[in-house]
Amino acid sequence: MSRNVRAGLAAGVVFFNIHEVYMQAVQSAGDDVAHHHDTLVLRVRYLASPKPYVDPKALLTETLGTLKPVVLNHFGLVEGPVDGGRKEYAFSAHGVIQSNLAETLGNLAQGKHQLELKLLEQFIQG
Repeated sequence: MSRNVRAGLAAGVVFFNIHEVYMQAVQSAGDDVAHHHDTLVLRVRYLASPKPYVDPKALLTETLGTLKPVVLNHFGLVEGPVDGGRKEYAFSAHGVIQSNLAETLGNLAQGKHQLELKLLEQFIQG
């Protein structure tokens, strides 16, 4: 083989390797972007607390049922019997109390990348 052919093959191999590395970098960047679309910025406000609960990477598939104990713990709250009744907490989204704890954050966000919930305290007598 001539020097030119060897040089050309070597250059082709180098080009291929550079191209391969570039393709891997593009694919990795795409994976990061795709992963970002699986999350949203969640903010939960509780009237008695000046600081909200914030999760900048809340999963769209997370349900209110799995979120609730985390949020209650964050605010130092406990559900249960109190003074002849029962204290419970519920989420509100878009001005509507959410009674379905199987509802996902993604559904509540309605396609947006941010969701703000309010945590409401309810006292049930009896």
